[in-house]
Amino acid sequence: MHILESYALQNDLKIDKALLYEKFFPLAVDEYITLDTSSTGTSAMNYDHWQLVVDMIKPFLDSKGIQIVQLGEKNCTPLQGCYMAIGQCNFNQKSYVIKNSLLHLSSNNQSSHISSHFDKKSIILFPYNCYVSQFKPYWSSEENLQILQGDSLDEKPSFNPSESPKSINSIKPEDIAEKTLSYLGINTFKPQYKTLRIGSSFNRPRIESNLTHLLDAKKLGMSSLIMRMDLNFNEENLLKQLQACPCSVITSQPLSDFIIDNYHKQIVELVYYITDDHSPEFIEKVKSKSITFLLRTRKSGSAIEDLKLDYLDLGMIQPVKEKSKDDFPELKGKNNLYYKSKHFIVHNNNFYPGTAALTKLKQGSPTMDHEPQEVIDDPIFWEEEDHYHFFEKVVD
Repeated sequence: MHILESYALQNDLKIDKALLYEKFFPLAVDEYITLDTSSTGTSAMNYDHWQLVVDMIKPFLDSKGIQIVQLGEKNCTPLQGCYMAIGQCNFNQKSYVIKNSLLHLSSNNQSSHISSHFDKKSIILFPYNCYVSQFKPYWSSEENLQILQGDSLDEKPSFNPSESPKSINSIKPEDIAEKTLSYLGINTFKPQYKTLRIGSSFNRPRIESNLTHLLDAKKLGMSSLIMRMDLNFNEENLLKQLQACPCSVITSQPLSDFIIDNYHKQIVELVYYITDDHSPEFIEKVKSKSITFLLRTRKSGSAIEDLKLDYLDLGMIQPVKEKSKDDFPELKGKNNLYYKSKHFIVHNNNFYPGTAALTKLKQGSPTMDHEPQEVIDDPIFWEEEDHYHFFEKVVD
């Protein structure tokens, strides 16, 4: 039973359609669809891959002169390729915008029910933390409503507003794109790649430097950068970069006392990979300067136990477990595996999509936009899998 029907039954009331007051909101677009990325304050409702959906549908919409108007709260992340209206519409203005749209996209938030009131074509996303029949938009006709719900290993909904991992993120962006374009009568969308897995950090870009050139963090849209001293131990270039902007540092060798003494305030975080030639004294120095640090090692078994004694008074050591393709059920038995990355290493002014790519690819990309790359079956590649979007190439 729908929750609205339950309330009506308990209070002996009749369900009737609400009256919505629409308030004019100026838009410099003619034909458009609406995309509301607000999540009603619950993380389980926040779909992290709307940008992927926009990237897929935008070329087809552009060919028809249709734009995407992004609605939402002030704290919503702006999506590239959308007409921005986030944080600008109150409830009544949002009603006006949605009423005049061709189609509405959102999770199960306030705007999904506004869209239902006007019986707009709607595609609504649900996590697997509730029964859809209880909370779906009530006034939509069957032909104008598509519900997509995330997957879960549990037989019954969790009812957890803060799921981890979020089941809503298991909804494949190409499925949303295909249904959106189909609703608009655009049936030429045929994805070349089928999503298998999207890493938990894919929606958060990560830019690292191999210390070959001085980088401008602001031009890259970042407040700080990550220096890969473990790949290229170049203290001269590290010093220049610390003078230019705050940095996080990943290293397997101690930094000089000069850098720690004079630039500790510019070091946002230090990650120290403990190898055979390690230095507890270096970490003592780092700790004395109140630098936030993490201790990691790729060693295992009894070797870690010995290290724990050396760093007993300094901090916990996080073992980095070696991973392989077999650790990911979604990828088992799949061929033609490709990936896109949000983890880039800048080397010689080119962007490489991950540490394994830096060592395997002959040439990087001049920008962070790149075509899907073939999966590199290497432990370092799988170590960074949470930054990747994995596909299986569709064979005609």
